This record gives sequence, structure tokens and C-alpha cells, in this order.
Amino acid sequence: MAATLAALAANCFLKYLWWTACYSAYYGIPKMAEQWKAAGSRATFNCWSFILLEVASVGVIFSLISFRRSELSRFLKNGVRLFLALTMAIFATAIFALALSWLKQDTH
Repeated sequence: MAATLAALAANCFLKYLWWTACYSAYYGIPKMAEQWKAAGSRATFNCWSFILLEVASVGVIFSLISFRRSELSRFLKNGVRLFLALTMAIFATAIFALALSWLKQDTH
């Protein structure tokens, strides 16, 4: 499930980058005002989708990590679990984004 969420987050991140580039290209051109607004709203949607999917991925990974036989305090255990979950989710999303960018580049 975490891998699926990371793959979806990577796709949303790439779409966010695309629509942000379109927004920047269309900005200030009177003829392109409609496309500029649409690109801005799509960039915003994909940004929030990316953030929510990444948080969900971190949550899934966090729930899978446990330290059963450890003498660390509960606070420290959860801190380490959160750090590991964040690191793993970011790494997985980056790998999927790289793979998706290669795949999408080959199709065009």
C-alpha cells in the first residue's frame, strides 16, 4: 500500500511540476488568461494531492515499523519511527518520480 501511495504521490508531483511550468509560461499573456488560470488551479490541486498522498504513505510506513525489544523511551521510539518513515517515503517517491519521468519521456 505504501508503494502504491508513493507511486501516486510521484505522479502528482510530476504533474505539479508540469502545471507550474505551464502557469509560468502563460502568466501575463492576455490571450492565455484562461489557460493560465486553469494551469494554476491544476498545479494547486496536484500539489495538495502530492502532500496528502505523501502523508498517507508516511502513515502506512510508520505503522509498519516497530521496536519491540528496545529500551528507548516511547517518545524516542516514535521519533525514530517517524524519521525512518519520512526517509523511506521520500526515497520511494523520488525513485518512482525518476522512473515515471523516464517512462513518460520515452512515450513522447
